[in-house]
Amino acid sequence: MSAPDTNTEKNKAAHKTPIVGMIGMVVFALLLLFGLVAWLSFAGNTPDEAGGVKDGVNIEVNAAAEPAAPAAD
Repeated sequence: MSAPDTNTEKNKAAHKTPIVGMIGMVVFALLLLFGLVAWLSFAGNTPDEAGGVKDGVNIEVNAAAEPAAPAAD
C-alpha cells in the first residue's frame, strides 16, 4: 500500500538530517581507510635488527641448522 497523502517537501525536510549523517559516515570511513593504507605503506614489512631475510633465506632458522666446523686435532 502507498501512503494516502504524500508531501514531498515535508519528507525532504524530514530526511535531510539522516542523509547528511549517512554521507558524513561514508566520508569518515573513507578517511579511516585512507589512513590505514597510508600507515601500512609507510610501516612496510621491514625486518628488525635481530634477524630477517637475506637473499630470500630466513637467517634465524638457517643459522641454527648449520653444522659446526669440525674441531682441529
